[in-house]
Amino acid sequence: MSKLSGQDALFLKVDRPHAASHCTMIYIYDQSTVAGQRLGFREIVRHISERLDVSPVFRRKIVQVPYGLGYPYWVEDDLFDIDFHVRHFALPKPGDWRQFCILVSRIHARSVDLARAPWEMYVIEGLDNIEGIPKGSFAILTKSHHAAMDGTAAAELTWALHDVAGAQGKPVAVVPERSPANPQRPLWGPLDTVSRMLTDNISASARMALPLARVLPKLAAAGLRSVARSVFTTSSGAPRTRFNSNVNAARVWNSVTLDLAVVKQIKNLVPGATVNDAVLALIGGAMRRYLEDKDELPDRSLVTLAPVNTRPSGETATSGNTVSMLTFPLCTEIEDPLERLEAVYTATSESKALQSAIGAQDLTNLQKFAPPATLGLAGRLATLMGVGGKGPMILHNCMVTNVPGPNVPLYMLGAKLVYWCGVGPLVDGLSLIWNPTSYCGKMFVSLTSSPNVVPDPDFLAQCLKDSYEEMQAIAIEAAARTAAERPTTKKRAAAGGK
Repeated sequence: MSKLSGQDALFLKVDRPHAASHCTMIYIYDQSTVAGQRLGFREIVRHISERLDVSPVFRRKIVQVPYGLGYPYWVEDDLFDIDFHVRHFALPKPGDWRQFCILVSRIHARSVDLARAPWEMYVIEGLDNIEGIPKGSFAILTKSHHAAMDGTAAAELTWALHDVAGAQGKPVAVVPERSPANPQRPLWGPLDTVSRMLTDNISASARMALPLARVLPKLAAAGLRSVARSVFTTSSGAPRTRFNSNVNAARVWNSVTLDLAVVKQIKNLVPGATVNDAVLALIGGAMRRYLEDKDELPDRSLVTLAPVNTRPSGETATSGNTVSMLTFPLCTEIEDPLERLEAVYTATSESKALQSAIGAQDLTNLQKFAPPATLGLAGRLATLMGVGGKGPMILHNCMVTNVPGPNVPLYMLGAKLVYWCGVGPLVDGLSLIWNPTSYCGKMFVSLTSSPNVVPDPDFLAQCLKDSYEEMQAIAIEAAARTAAERPTTKKRAAAGGK
């Protein structure tokens, strides 16, 4: 019987009926690579059932301690039924992208049943009229509560459902199966409850002491630097925009497919810049276009939250949360795309240096070891303040959470994975999330919002396409100019011979 950490449990505390804390991953498969007949729903369900033991969260549910005075914990789900968790849908004809986006939005908007193991999968057929997707493809949506796993854990769990092509083309599981855990049942006697409450709160306070002692002096120094900067600048924080509004119970979703090689060409325009810098600059360009069209573009830069994986190098996990948060300016006040990329690179370098100085792992541990008695208050405060997106001081306008994927093709029962992207959880005050994912030379950038905030997700997606094409043109021009200025090997050899 394992406990949730304070960081995991906090996602339960911020749950609201109109803003549940769950994430969705979307996979689309090409049926033409399957040997023999097309895959049937029952065959897919059997495959999923056979792979469930790669993570403990599949067969376990969350039990909460009375009054929230102890950490929630995992127990085996006595009512586990694979047919409850895996469901079957089909798009009506013509089976186009718009229909798929609407279905994804509706599925994601519904809360996960926390009385059962906190995940669901949807097999969706009928994807017959989508540009770039082979006709007859099917999709699988996996929806899991954020208390069970963060984006990195969800990505690692993704690989557990897939195979890679091994020697002689035989499928090899990406993640080996594990032995199922022995069921353990909770004890609910009064003495056990009191003991759990005391143990969790006292031990949590003790475990917080070391990271707190490390972080407080660094936070104080960082705070003084921040105050000094605000004295000598005209403003601080993020501007208030439509993206800092409350959300309703519905969702909108869309995504754009980019060429990863082109994104790398774009980041090479600025020496030292990363792919993540290029993505932030592209998203900044998209949001600038969108707000300009609404006549709502602020003079100051929009700011994004960005989750950072703080697991030690080499550590893998298929459950739980181990993340910290950074904020980066999107430099939306800069019209020139190259200047915007340069400004983003400078800003991210400074933010990463500050995070490193404070200690990302210690910041994560402060959340993990938070005493259970304080989590309810923390969750309520986080909800009221929109995790920093509401209140008198706006800290951010959106979130960008980047999950890199493999460069080798993945297969499920012989069907080739051709698309992989995510749908993010929203809260009041944080009503727009961008989810970039990369896989096999492509980058898929999705957006999740609420229809009262972004009533036209197709237009926002087009703004991202326009931003990408603008930067692509600059990268192509720069590459051509470099090639023209660089003498060929033959010319150099001929010059040397004379």
